[in-house]
Amino acid sequence: MGLGKTAKFYRSNPASAQKHSDTNNSGKGGKFAHTKEYKRKHAQARKRLKPGPGNDASTGPNGKMTIKNSGDNRAANGQGNNPRYA
Repeated sequence: MGLGKTAKFYRSNPASAQKHSDTNNSGKGGKFAHTKEYKRKHAQARKRLKPGPGNDASTGPNGKMTIKNSGDNRAANGQGNNPRYA
């Protein structure tokens, strides 16, 4: 099986690949760079709330975690013209 379009693009554009890596995967301030305390707190909240299939543990504007429909939760993260917590 060959490489997909995205993989081919990043292999031929190393500067873009590095920016993608910095903003998503690694380093301080990356999309997935969270402290162990943050991860522990959220794992405990998910365990307490027990969101079922099709639901997420969502952090609201007041900072409290609640169960929310996955589609609504993921649409609330400010993508496109949607403000966060609309």
